[in-house]
Amino acid sequence: MNDLLLTNVRPDAGAPASILIENGLISAIGPDIKPRDGVKVVDGKGAIAIAPFVEAHVHLDKILWGLPWHGINVPDSLRAMIDNEVEIRRTLPWSVAERAGNLMRQCVANGSTHIRSHVDISPEYKLDNLHGVLAAWEKTKHAVDLEIVAFPQLGMLIEPGTAELMEAALDEGASIIGGIDPASVDGDAKGHLDTIFNIAHRKQAKIDIHLHERGELGLYELGLITERAKALGMQDKVIVSHAFCLGTASRDELARTMDLLAEAGIGIISAVPGDIPFPPMFELAEYGVRCAVASDSLRDTWNPHGNGDMLERCWLLSWRSNCRTDAELTAALDMGTRRGADLLDLDGHGLEIGCDGSLVLIEGENLAQIVVDRPKRALVVKRGLVVARDGKWIDGAGA
Repeated sequence: MNDLLLTNVRPDAGAPASILIENGLISAIGPDIKPRDGVKVVDGKGAIAIAPFVEAHVHLDKILWGLPWHGINVPDSLRAMIDNEVEIRRTLPWSVAERAGNLMRQCVANGSTHIRSHVDISPEYKLDNLHGVLAAWEKTKHAVDLEIVAFPQLGMLIEPGTAELMEAALDEGASIIGGIDPASVDGDAKGHLDTIFNIAHRKQAKIDIHLHERGELGLYELGLITERAKALGMQDKVIVSHAFCLGTASRDELARTMDLLAEAGIGIISAVPGDIPFPPMFELAEYGVRCAVASDSLRDTWNPHGNGDMLERCWLLSWRSNCRTDAELTAALDMGTRRGADLLDLDGHGLEIGCDGSLVLIEGENLAQIVVDRPKRALVVKRGLVVARDGKWIDGAGA
């Protein structure tokens, strides 16, 4: 663990103070803190200090970040996009470990110190993607925590052996079971959900399901998911990513579904897509549904956009949700920080005494202004260790 005293910072844009981190935890916050000998002291120069960003949904094994530009020809259907990706990845000259490491460092430089990544598992890939991502994390784990979803991107029931590989992944570093569009990808919503819930229940794992399916089908599947979560006592252990069906639901449908989600503790993650109606995030939060934003697919064979910057993702949410007041903009920031941590059950996330000694310094006037202007991250600290400065990853921890 590393000890660090940050002076002249403004926690959550409040009054100037110092923050002392000892043994990896915040031990004191106040105007006049005297550190013991040997504690590293850094002048925050009046920057705003916030708890770190949480990247709650990204695909580290798919990423092309940091590599030469790779032109994308995106097919029209989800199945065609999946098949297109498989073909391209067969010939990529860069390893999963190299590509995943590039994005981890980029996420840290932008202030994210926790990542949840979906990693493709299938008879085509076996557990190679999982092993590649874990190899990359070995070189970055001092700066970022990682949890991995065993994800059946190519389908599960239609790809015999995938379910067994997903279960094996839980023994080799993954901790969450994934799912994807049970009806349209696997053609058997009940069978798909029965399989992943059975694995998760037996292995005491969490669940994270991609649900792109819209309209009545998507709402129906959300109902199936909530039923299984309650029946197996898995409340607060299931997250649904995308849930586009909530973006087009009628008022009555939305109210009924929010009741189900809140009762079953189902969390919702949105990447705030550019051309697709997405869940009403602030309404969900007000209703008591756990929710957060994340990057999802970025700079890969699916999508050339995105840069691993969760502050930019918070801004995108604010722009698409027509946030105008300071309170609304600050609520958008929460969707990438505090709400992301709550959604993933991260203990010790925050800027209180006893919390994890991880934080981000951003030069700015107030929380609303930094959402709008997205300043470069002046400093990123992970458990008392300086891991990024001026928007750049530090090679050689704590330099």
